[in-house]
Formats: sequence, C-alpha cells, structure tokens
Amino acid sequence: MSAARLEPVWKALADPTRRDLLDRLRQGPATTGELCRPFDLSRFAVMKHLAILEAAGLVIVRPKGRERWHHLNAVPIQQIYERWVRPFEAQWAERFLRLKDHLDSLPTETNVTTATYGVANVELDVTIKAKPARVWQALIGETSHWWLKDFYTNPTTKGFIIEPKLGGLAYEDWGDGAGQVWYTVTGLEANKSLALLGHLTPAFGGPSTTMLRLSLEASGKHTLLKISDTIFGNVGDAKMAQTRDGWKMLFEGGLKAFVEQA
Repeated sequence: MSAARLEPVWKALADPTRRDLLDRLRQGPATTGELCRPFDLSRFAVMKHLAILEAAGLVIVRPKGRERWHHLNAVPIQQIYERWVRPFEAQWAERFLRLKDHLDSLPTETNVTTATYGVANVELDVTIKAKPARVWQALIGETSHWWLKDFYTNPTTKGFIIEPKLGGLAYEDWGDGAGQVWYTVTGLEANKSLALLGHLTPAFGGPSTTMLRLSLEASGKHTLLKISDTIFGNVGDAKMAQTRDGWKMLFEGGLKAFVEQA
C-alpha cells in the first residue's frame, strides 16, 4: 500500500486516547458506552476519536438494536508493518547473516563461537491486583524491593535503579560508584509506559540489542502489564525461551508479588 493511503492511519495512531481505545478493543468488541466509561472525557469527545479511527479503517462499527458495537480491524496496522517495519527487519537480518558468514570464515584456531542471528520478539502479559499508578510507583520507584536477587550480576549489588527520565539509566548499584548498566530509557509516559534499550554481551547471552517496552493498562481494579522484548542478534530458540521465562519470573514472582502483598 502507498504511503499516502496510510496517512489517515498514522494520524489516527498519533493520539494516545485513540491508541488506548484500540488497546481496549483488542480485548473484544465494545459498545460506545463501554468505550467512553474509562476516559475522563465527554461522550462527544470519545465519539470524535472513534470517528477518526473508523475513517482510518482501524475500527468497524456494526449497529445492533439501539447500540453501536465497535470492532477492532488490525489490517491497516499490518499494512504499516509490511510497508515500514518488515523491510528494515530484512536489512537487520541481512547484516547479521553477513556477520555470521564472516565469523564462519575465520580460522578455527581463533576459537570463535558462532550463534543464531536474526530478529525475534517475546511478549508476555501479567495481571496485577492494583491500579496503574501503584504499579508504576513500584516499577520505577521501588525497584530494589522486588527485583529478584537471582537477576543480579554481582554479589555486591546494593539494589536496582531505574531513573524515570528520558536518557536515564536502568542499572545495578554495586556501591562506591560501581555498577552494571542494563538499559537506557528511550521512552516514558508516567503511569502508562516505559521503553528501554539495552545491549547484551556474550557473557549474558549476546551479542545482541534488546528493546524492552513495559505498558500499563487499567482493567477494572487491576492493571494489565504488557511486556514486549524485541531482540536483534543472538536469538536462538534456547535464548528466546530463557528470555520469556526470565521476564515471567521477574515480573510475576517479583513485581506482581511485591505489589499485591504490600
């Protein structure tokens, strides 16, 4: 699809309220009233957002009696993915394959270990019995209380810190100015999302680059924590399974348990 035909989709996705509406519709069809309820906006304002989503083809409306049922249509998002994301994935994959070919060509006496290179994504949802504001506070303000000690890379680690600002660091504090940086904060929206960029060395399953995104969505009295980790580099099956199990252990056994027991 041409870039011009995708302009209404980009416009629709540019607004956070419209993105929140799409996230709600991912759970299933909903009436106008159900979609208006979570927002601190007038019904008219929410309906304007829905009209923009409908015009972009992201939402399909089907009247049923006196109600209007809204259904998510993910086809335009898939078209954006095919137009803008997939070509760049191919470029990354090509570069990693060239690197692998180079490593394979090196003399065996150099003792080089090759790995499986490519692009992969790990996604995980965790439901926490608390409001998003409470989960967010624990996530970025009380990290050392729930970050599992098994995840520390040094026995002298004093705690884990996430600096809640763009360009901030997520790191282990070893004391006396020493430590280990895990991530850099590349995106942040208080009580809603945190985007992190990190680099894994061979000692920690790399070489690879990881883009971790944590999103919080209100669901009644609960919060849905959505974890998405996109990895470029060493992405063999064993590595991906280890990554998923690790995040499940950390965010369910660590963050979720801490917040719900507090």
